[in-house]
Amino acid sequence: QTPVGKTYEVGPSRLYTSLQQVVGLLMPGDLVLVDGDTTYSGGVKLTRQGTASQRITIRGVRVNGKRPILSGGANTIELMGNYTTVEGLEITGGTSRCVFQHADNTALRDSLVRNCPAQGILGADTDSGSFLMEYVEVTSSGSGTMNHPVYMSSDEATYPGSVFRMQHCYIHDNIGGNAVKSRAERNEIYYNWVDASLYRAL
Repeated sequence: QTPVGKTYEVGPSRLYTSLQQVVGLLMPGDLVLVDGDTTYSGGVKLTRQGTASQRITIRGVRVNGKRPILSGGANTIELMGNYTTVEGLEITGGTSRCVFQHADNTALRDSLVRNCPAQGILGADTDSGSFLMEYVEVTSSGSGTMNHPVYMSSDEATYPGSVFRMQHCYIHDNIGGNAVKSRAERNEIYYNWVDASLYRAL
């Protein structure tokens, strides 16, 4: 996507050294470039709204071949604003969820989600709509019977017709739950490699 708004740069040598410093500034069409080979603190809430034609994009930029790592927090990153894309990140360590999806027309792509002690990627029941997940690897996540590496849902009252689409993803070597579980209104699962977790693969 070609940015049509402002571009922000985040990194240890940049004006902004954390995502938390820029998320409140974002407007439709804005692009955030996050330098790789660095670990940033989690607990990031993407609350600002994009539009269908002017999405807000958070994009990791590899440095020395390494993605930026977003680590920790109860929720390492929350997709709370509609028309938001997150790509090119390594996301880990959220004690409740590594990725918490509760908005509409959001996307996660080209990212690694790993070592999440509870839910890996979770879609909320009450405020989540369509979600695209592509070229995402999820590993070493989940626990017990209730916490799943990928667990999607959608709010059919607020966002009727919502779609969870997962394509070209690699879900493997997880610790608990079902590798992929969904209660979304519509599911489109294409071209993935899903290995069983503690219970079922899908």
